[in-house]
Amino acid sequence: MTMDPSTSHRSSCEDPHPVNRAFPPRRKLQRDAETPARRVWAISDLHLAQAGGGNRDYESRRPDHLKRIGDQWRAVVQPSDLVLLPGDVSMAKTHREVQPDLRWLAGLPGRKVLSPGNHDRWFSSAAAIKSMLRTDQWAVHATAVQVGGVIVCGARSAPVPPEDPSDPSNWSAVTCRRLAELETALEQAQRLRGDHPDAPIVALWHHPPFDLHRRPGPWVEAMERAGIDWCLYGHLHTEGQWQAAPGGRIGTIRYACVAADALGFRPLKLWDWETTRPHPNPAPAQ
Repeated sequence: MTMDPSTSHRSSCEDPHPVNRAFPPRRKLQRDAETPARRVWAISDLHLAQAGGGNRDYESRRPDHLKRIGDQWRAVVQPSDLVLLPGDVSMAKTHREVQPDLRWLAGLPGRKVLSPGNHDRWFSSAAAIKSMLRTDQWAVHATAVQVGGVIVCGARSAPVPPEDPSDPSNWSAVTCRRLAELETALEQAQRLRGDHPDAPIVALWHHPPFDLHRRPGPWVEAMERAGIDWCLYGHLHTEGQWQAAPGGRIGTIRYACVAADALGFRPLKLWDWETTRPHPNPAPAQ
């Protein structure tokens, strides 16, 4: 029997295991950076440690902090909201160890932007961890992103130099490196604002930007020059530190300490677009 060549060609090219069209392949989830965030929240110092190796001193004084964070977060944050996390997200040391923590974080509502703190050893660079992040997570370190109508920039941060912080001769190599990383992030944020002049800029800087005497670190001047609107930080874990922590408007910038334990593990609402739309600082003169 002679076979139809066209039929023979189709037969040889057919998939021996055809897709069941009743169950179409699952579409890959897409990141949603464009939908405006109705509300913007902040919280830092989650100190997640799902893979073990947590901060025993921290956990001994806050044995239920993971449950409290989850309960408080779900009570106030909606899926379309934006949550900013300035550092100490996870105690993990490697990309493998941080996976359970990123998965747990993805189970909470809202879009999240993360920056590194002193404990985030897994956070090697924004580019290196990008592929690990879930679809509701972004990261900044010497970079800036725009999510939900907000421009977010950040860097790993450093403590204010103990000696006169206004004198560059007192700056350590680490201080200079962190300042340079922040300046790179601020430049990217300014470029993003060039296309979106009404978007507020928020800087994530894990360490307090001022010292105990309220002397500004060198990064404060850099942020003021860049015209940012908010600077969010954490790192402080005692009541005395929280009471002395600078907050509110100082100069042209609003500051807030958003360490989880300082907030009672409830994210702090920065603004609600429907009631308190923030007014961005004017772009700095060129």
